[in-house]
Amino acid sequence: MVKKLDQAWVFLGHGLHVLVAALWVVAVLNDGLSAAAVVFAVLYATGMFMSPRWVWLLAVSAAWAWWLYAAPSAAFVAFALFFLVVRFLPIRWAIPCVFAVAAVAVVSLGVEKGWTLGGVIGPVTGGLVALGLGIGFRMLRRETATAERARLAGEIHDTVAQGLVSIQMLLHSVEQKIDRQWGEVPEDLRRDLQLARQTAQANLEDTRRIIAELQPAQLEGADLPTAVRSVVASTPMGERMRCTIDGDARPLAARIEVEIVRITQSLVSNVVKHSHADAAAVTLTYQPDAVRVDVVDNGRGFQPDDARLSPVGLGAVKRKVTTMGGTMDIESEPGHGCGVSIEVPA
Repeated sequence: MVKKLDQAWVFLGHGLHVLVAALWVVAVLNDGLSAAAVVFAVLYATGMFMSPRWVWLLAVSAAWAWWLYAAPSAAFVAFALFFLVVRFLPIRWAIPCVFAVAAVAVVSLGVEKGWTLGGVIGPVTGGLVALGLGIGFRMLRRETATAERARLAGEIHDTVAQGLVSIQMLLHSVEQKIDRQWGEVPEDLRRDLQLARQTAQANLEDTRRIIAELQPAQLEGADLPTAVRSVVASTPMGERMRCTIDGDARPLAARIEVEIVRITQSLVSNVVKHSHADAAAVTLTYQPDAVRVDVVDNGRGFQPDDARLSPVGLGAVKRKVTTMGGTMDIESEPGHGCGVSIEVPA
């Protein structure tokens, strides 16, 4: 279900591009082709190559305002801008930005074509619809993802975990039967049975850990720093990976704390498995309206674009951060280590 929602989001993005193109053509046909219209089109078309997204969105909005000054028909492009804002900005920023775009469109229409009820209701309604769809979609995806994790946890518990428990019980039973029937058991056979039991127990513990990670964790407020420290301390790097907490720790929404811990686990795991680093550092920073995690290592580095395109690893972290309304930045190059920074509103 989550995959289908992501596909729908991508499809809506393509539809948004078509809408922008159609509104651009309408405005040009009404008011003629101008330098501002060309700049707007070029900036919009280069959006896929510009990062971070908010910089591109700011540039496109500025070009639209310039175009609107010369061509009143460009006000209709505001309907597309509403959805761009909702798509690429955190909700706490998207709401005021949508109303700002609506206000600019209303004033432009009023000054150029006279003040009418339709000229006010139209842009405002369009903005509210965009906000409603955007917020609703994000809430639906979040709830669906939580339900999917809970379903997977239940299936793993009922199949893999129970199977491993049964294997342990059977091995223990075999040991007892051998003791009763054979008396003296060959040492190598006893050792193999014990190894099999230990392996099953280790895999059972790993399975239970996976189940716990899939299910919503019950963190409590300022326990987040403790959880992050625990993640760092549990790595094979030991003291070579440092953990720092900056800012005043405060209670956050349980959902945010759970995701922060999972993201930290993913980033730390990536360092341990792939970086070949001698030293690394994890920093959890509390800001007035956000929380940030920075993971830096002195490993072999890589091309950041390769990581963003990956369906797993850092690519998966990027998608998770985006669904939380946050941002992720990667600074790395081959041979010069890596720094990953994620920031989410909180």
